Amino acid sequence: MSKDEEHVKLRILKATRKLAAARGFDTTTVREICREADANISLVSYYYGGKEQLFEAMLDEFMLGKPFSDALRQENLDPVNGVEKLVARLFELWQQDPEISLILHQELALRSERIEIIQRYTLPAWSLLRHYLEQGRAEGLFYFQSLDLALLQMTGSIVFASNAAKAYPMLPLLDEQPLPPHEHLAQLTGSLLASVGYHSFTT
Repeated sequence: MSKDEEHVKLRILKATRKLAAARGFDTTTVREICREADANISLVSYYYGGKEQLFEAMLDEFMLGKPFSDALRQENLDPVNGVEKLVARLFELWQQDPEISLILHQELALRSERIEIIQRYTLPAWSLLRHYLEQGRAEGLFYFQSLDLALLQMTGSIVFASNAAKAYPMLPLLDEQPLPPHEHLAQLTGSLLASVGYHSFTT
């Protein structure tokens, strides 16, 4: 594939992400995507096969969940370091690409037929988080009654609290200036570990 073709394909995917985040994937048309991308409308069918396939191609381009989850598994980290590294990587992804986070929220809220596609990209990370929680409880590092509830609490906090730029306009009760990213991550990680009963004994 030539560089020009790769450039056009990336423009189409970026336009899809931008419009789907702003208006929802269902209400965004192929014609609007191609207008935004300055691309011929026939190229969506040519490169991707149609609008629905474009959704998966967009996630494939912009979501990196499985590669970093596999890398963390290979590091064989202890539960605390595993949670810290996983949260940091997810936080970085949401900070870099809040539009993808918003699209995932929209699709899940609508219970769309694309949830199975989304799960292929998100479940590796959430499965790894569940593994760390289960291992940490077995080793006496974490204390909680329900693994499912602990996992739900953590995943919700990671996705929502990591995307502060979107959360602040939605919640008028939040009247403080957002923290710098490194402080935001430190507080988020500390809160998540405290929520599962972890106490650091370092001095």
